[in-house]
Amino acid sequence: MQLIWYLPSLIIGLTAGFSSGYWQLTLISTLMVSLMLGVSLYKNRYPVFEPDSRIDISAGQVAIANRVLPRFEFLWKMQWHELLLANQARQSAPDFLAWTKDQIFERGFDLDPAKSLQLWIGANNSSQKVLSLVSDGPHLIIVGPTGSGKSELLKLIMFSMIQESVCDLVLFDFKGGATLEQFQGQATGLATDLDPGKQKQLWDFVAGELAKREHIFASRQVSGIEQFNALGEQMSEVVVVVDEFAAALATGPKALSCLEDVCARGRSLGVHLIAATQSLTGIPRSMLTNLRARIAMASSDPIDLVQLGMNPNKLSLVAVAGWGSGFVATANTSAEGFYFPLGFTPKPKLEALIPSGEQPQPARSQLLRQMYSDPEPEQDQPAAPFSIQESLLLSRMEGLRWSGHK
Repeated sequence: MQLIWYLPSLIIGLTAGFSSGYWQLTLISTLMVSLMLGVSLYKNRYPVFEPDSRIDISAGQVAIANRVLPRFEFLWKMQWHELLLANQARQSAPDFLAWTKDQIFERGFDLDPAKSLQLWIGANNSSQKVLSLVSDGPHLIIVGPTGSGKSELLKLIMFSMIQESVCDLVLFDFKGGATLEQFQGQATGLATDLDPGKQKQLWDFVAGELAKREHIFASRQVSGIEQFNALGEQMSEVVVVVDEFAAALATGPKALSCLEDVCARGRSLGVHLIAATQSLTGIPRSMLTNLRARIAMASSDPIDLVQLGMNPNKLSLVAVAGWGSGFVATANTSAEGFYFPLGFTPKPKLEALIPSGEQPQPARSQLLRQMYSDPEPEQDQPAAPFSIQESLLLSRMEGLRWSGHK
């Protein structure tokens, strides 16, 4: 196949040499093509190595799968460079990932309090990955086949939202509640595929919330939740979480209409969507366009990756034991790889300052404890009765003050 690329150069060189009478041009063209062809044949002596091939590096030598590579790098194939970079990432990734996992377990997720609706999705070789659903979304879709770790990632996202966020959660779990049932206590409601009546109730709730917010914003003459909150009236964000998104859409026109409205109008109304699905089959293009924050598991189908705007030929991740992997892209960033822990449940985040002698409490419990234990503001306390001497002294001071004014 390489001959096809060298043949035009050889023909041009020979033609130019013979037509002009410069035999040196013909000789140089022939020698250059012969040299490039020889290098290509030399490279092809090596097999195509597997991505997980063993790599050994010593002074002045590199071996892949027990085959020593040429000493000079200009004789290397592009794949050999990629395998070396992947090997370096494989060696450095576990150390940082293990440290990250320990930090999350002990201290909770490292989130920026200045940003709203933050989602912790994992880490790469050197930094943690956090998405802001407001600025990177406003909606998120997670795609991955069965067994890819999609549900584990969705649980981590839920834990990170619950840690810091004050949003209202509406949960739809079309796997019988296996993924989201543990978060029912922090949610407005949970519906599963086993309870059609509850589904209808929650779809009506979401649709009514959209209509109510639209009416309120119109009456205040504002275009979105940011302007509404800037007036001094606080309205919380709503996050609709759907596991098995394609199955939810297939339940009927009510679910389809409601989710289409969330995708199309939710950003300005403060209603966001997080959807997890095995594939993009059955998801309308109009909805996918508004799902601008996108996560694909590393084992996703290449066709799904292309539909998500990711190039399968430029995406690769080495496996790390105990960690799932995927690729994330937003409207402002291109696709990049990340890892997330499997089978991991973080501890509730503790308050930084805990009075001595007290047991550490989760952040929400600590906040409630402070609310009910702190003394009320001084101006709300009933005034203590004055003694007679204090009353006489105050009366004289008041009289002097008024006499000065006169």
